Amino acid sequence: MKASPEGIRQAKKQFDYKGWTQEYLAIEVGVKTRQPIWRFFAGKPIERYTFFEICASLDLDWQEIVEKPSLKRDDPAKNKLETISHNSEIASVSTVSSVPAEVDKRHYGLNESSHYYCAQRSAEVLERDIKELRLITCNLDNGCSLAAIHNGQIIDTATGFTPLEGLMIDYSSGSIDSKVLNEMMRKDNQPDSGASIDTSSSLVGTSEVSSEPRSVGSAIDTDNLRAKQALDIYLHRLRSCLGSMLMVLGGMDAIVFTSESSDNSEIIRELVCQSLEFLGLKLDLKQNQNDPVDSDIATTESKVRVLVIQQEA
Repeated sequence: MKASPEGIRQAKKQFDYKGWTQEYLAIEVGVKTRQPIWRFFAGKPIERYTFFEICASLDLDWQEIVEKPSLKRDDPAKNKLETISHNSEIASVSTVSSVPAEVDKRHYGLNESSHYYCAQRSAEVLERDIKELRLITCNLDNGCSLAAIHNGQIIDTATGFTPLEGLMIDYSSGSIDSKVLNEMMRKDNQPDSGASIDTSSSLVGTSEVSSEPRSVGSAIDTDNLRAKQALDIYLHRLRSCLGSMLMVLGGMDAIVFTSESSDNSEIIRELVCQSLEFLGLKLDLKQNQNDPVDSDIATTESKVRVLVIQQEA
């Protein structure tokens, strides 16, 4: 990202008002040298996160400072792509991305290769550099998992060392107070109830439909109250995990779903996207229902892209 001529004028005015040196601003921003500061004031491209930090340190709105891409009238297809790209850039929960300085590389219980593939394939579909994107990849098949990806690296996941962490999945409860099991046993007056809270509170166990997760998904179209309750809990926890990742990333350029064969996956995508409309996300309902593969199913005016990516065989 780089500052526009008017943005540079505003930044220099604020810089002079504070009476700082470029060396001092570099310390405030957290960069090792003043080179990014010099490049910023010279109107040259710098890393997105550093751009945000400079604007925040100078009490500026980065959207008023950044140079916006100009549209050329002679190439409508390219103009549309540039408009989508620009809209993706301005979708942000806050003006400063809160990416942790040190990233924990231990991703317990996560199929990292699947999430990395989906992220790289998404960058190709969007024709963007993966290091410029903030993505949340959603693998919502039988082993549900989420990953927050920044600069091409996984920085947060919805999986833990044990199944008692993160999303409610087919045969595990997800995040739950570990003392609940003791309370259940106490009420039963039994030293060992013989039931596993992992499975009893899982998506399948809560629904009491069958041992097949796809049958639970089918219950969207039925009057099975237990199955609907299971899906409500599942969606609530999924939205909660997505919200925490948004805070970690400081915004989102795209949400990525894996292409699934499970029942009513298009409805799950729609319900999730409805929760993200406050970001300016607009789902193309028709494309969502047409079994999309490796495609962007957001509308052209959406500020956040929505992709469905076919997993590697």
